[in-house]
Amino acid sequence: MDTSIVAAFSHAAKSTFKDMFGLEAIESGSRELGASEGHGWDLTGLVGLAGQAQGVVAIRLTQSLIAGLLAGSGVAAGGEEERRALEGVLVGEMTNIIAGSAISAIHGLDIEIAPPVVVRGPNHTIGWPAIAPVVALFFKLPPGEASGGFEIDLCIRH
Repeated sequence: MDTSIVAAFSHAAKSTFKDMFGLEAIESGSRELGASEGHGWDLTGLVGLAGQAQGVVAIRLTQSLIAGLLAGSGVAAGGEEERRALEGVLVGEMTNIIAGSAISAIHGLDIEIAPPVVVRGPNHTIGWPAIAPVVALFFKLPPGEASGGFEIDLCIRH
């Protein structure tokens, strides 16, 4: 995968976490994901890409991280159902912002972004398109109410 695309998504993730939550996201490595590899993520925000680059972008988080981010934002839910809905909205919005920022930074490619979809559940499965390898970028967050890490998975062909 083009290193400028990977760099754009890394920068967008760092900027988004800094701007939205005041958190310093530190990229701590990347690797190619295996086709049937399990994972420990509870929520995934997905967007599809079309145009001069096609593929799927996934932002993956744990339940404890998204709960901490929501609590840190000052938004209080009136009950369990509302909390789950707010978490889904937050994951979708973060996914949209990160993807939009990264695509805007990639010059020379006309790319459209589909609206985000949120998948929930432990070790849920994503059917990655067989168009390119899936590159995972892992990020760590500092200790605190919203700590831990998150992952951005990129399957993009251009």
